[in-house]
Amino acid sequence: MDHTDRYINLSLTDAALIEQGNHVLAAYDLQPKAGHDFQTTARYFAADISAGTLETHASGSREYDAVVYEALALEGLVKIAIPVELFDRNVSDGSGSISNLLNLCVGNNQGMGDIISAKLHDFFIPPDYLKIFDGPATSINQLWQQLGRCDGLIVGGILKPKLGMGPEEMAEAAYQFWLGGDMVDHDAAQGNQRFAPFEESIQQIADAMQRSQQETGEAKFFSVNITADDHHEILARGEIALKAFGENASHVAFVVNGYLAGPSAVTTARRAFPDHFLQFHRAGHAAVTSPQSTRGYSAFVLAKIARMSGASGIHTGTMGFGTLEGHEVDRPIACMIAQDSAKGPFFQQEWGEMPRSAAILSGGMNALRLPGFFENLGHSNLILAAGGGAFGHIDGPTAGALSLRQAEACWLERADPISFAREHTEFAHAFVSFQTDADIIHPGWRRALPADQ
Repeated sequence: MDHTDRYINLSLTDAALIEQGNHVLAAYDLQPKAGHDFQTTARYFAADISAGTLETHASGSREYDAVVYEALALEGLVKIAIPVELFDRNVSDGSGSISNLLNLCVGNNQGMGDIISAKLHDFFIPPDYLKIFDGPATSINQLWQQLGRCDGLIVGGILKPKLGMGPEEMAEAAYQFWLGGDMVDHDAAQGNQRFAPFEESIQQIADAMQRSQQETGEAKFFSVNITADDHHEILARGEIALKAFGENASHVAFVVNGYLAGPSAVTTARRAFPDHFLQFHRAGHAAVTSPQSTRGYSAFVLAKIARMSGASGIHTGTMGFGTLEGHEVDRPIACMIAQDSAKGPFFQQEWGEMPRSAAILSGGMNALRLPGFFENLGHSNLILAAGGGAFGHIDGPTAGALSLRQAEACWLERADPISFAREHTEFAHAFVSFQTDADIIHPGWRRALPADQ
């Protein structure tokens, strides 16, 4: 006997459920396979979140049912209300569990045989439940303070080439970038390879930071990749870095791939090193977040989870201005993580007292693409993690970093980029460095800029 009618209640509304504050709300793109009724499939999908198997549908308390409260077949939209009481809490301290949140929202239901697509695009967390998640311990304000600023772009670069450099080469690359920029990141793939032992590399980079600070008279930062499978390895790498940087330990940030290593790795770093900026890297996420993927969850959902996990900064999409897959719809990601109240694709999220996270822009950005990105976003209060955009500059990484800084100045002044380039050599040479972009963004640049500039 089919008891799944208990998992639907179309009289419920977003407004009423949000006001009650007793449910996590989840919005999915759901498409059944041929021959399967849309609403019936949605009910089974909700049932899997709570009761689970067909044999248990007739038993159990209905107060713990996840229920479909909106089902629009033509749009493929299904909204499900999931009772907060269903979600796991830590035995040790009562904290919320990101792993469990994902397990219920995008767990076994992703393998249902009667669906073609079932992708989570947005979710709402009620205030009382949100309070039991860690959230960020530090923010971009801490970086600005140490840099002697109150806002604006933090010019960062990712060590390139991604793999193959030894300790001395990595340190020299970092040093050259620091002469023009603020912050250098490990690439997500860099760790403890035989050609670049972790301890030796970190010590060399720490020495390079000290030299760059002495030469420029400015504070610099380094983000160390401590991503690992094991809790103790994460801690070991973090402690090695802090020891190596010594008096500059407060200028160390940490990078954790929150998608591949998961919520446990993020929480480990967040709790072990609460005084340090924590970057949530997301390499590999497109396997489930790409618009071409029909299951899993969106990049927006991943970013929202990252803020709840405790990330100080989160790698975001480039809104189509970079080389990685990105679209205009990426803009709400930057708003959601960096504001106290923000609207997602389906829900308005109130973050209450949870601190903000900073947007970290990476993915093929260079000085020519930045002004358009800032214009689209409406501000430049973020961290740039440029790779090729800095190290691909024809005059080297110092000039590359300066060109990125000048790109922000160009946008802040609302200057014409061609005119601005005539007065700023590093920015002008970005046109020559990235000629394909220059031809697309500023098609008349070859005639407008002096050939000998």
